[in-house]
Amino acid sequence: MKNEIDIHRALRVFNKVTQYGEKTSDTAESVYHLCGINAITGFDGYTITLSDAQVKLDIFFHNKYQFDYPNNEALDNFLKRFSDVEKFTRD
Repeated sequence: MKNEIDIHRALRVFNKVTQYGEKTSDTAESVYHLCGINAITGFDGYTITLSDAQVKLDIFFHNKYQFDYPNNEALDNFLKRFSDVEKFTRD
């Protein structure tokens, strides 16, 4: 089953997580955390990853993407977190 997402929305979520999220280092990569979403930039600068405890979304060059998730409920919960990130404001 192919999962359709609004890739531009995912990129906006990624930007907000990296802008407002808590930064930690995981080996050579910087990982940002916000509202249960992790954001990582690949070593090549062309790949980004959004993830939570169960779901991983890799976004590649030319806006191609790939999901990895155990079930549809996990995917739905992951996508609901996008709304939490979008609503987040720094006080």
